[in-house]
Amino acid sequence: MNPEAFELSLEQQFSMRLFEQSAQELSYEQAVELLVQASRLLMLKDNVIRSLLKQA
Repeated sequence: MNPEAFELSLEQQFSMRLFEQSAQELSYEQAVELLVQASRLLMLKDNVIRSLLKQA
C-alpha cells in the first residue's frame, strides 16, 4: 500500500490546525461531548466501510 495514503493532505493539515486552535477554547464538557460525537462518527464510518466491502 502507498505510504502517502496514511498522511494528511495539505488541506487536511490546515483543517487540523484550525480544529486544534478551536479546541483550546472548549470547556471540559464541550470537549467530552465533541469526543463522544467524533467516536460515534468513526464507528458509523467503519460500519459503512464494512457494508460496502460486503457488497463488493
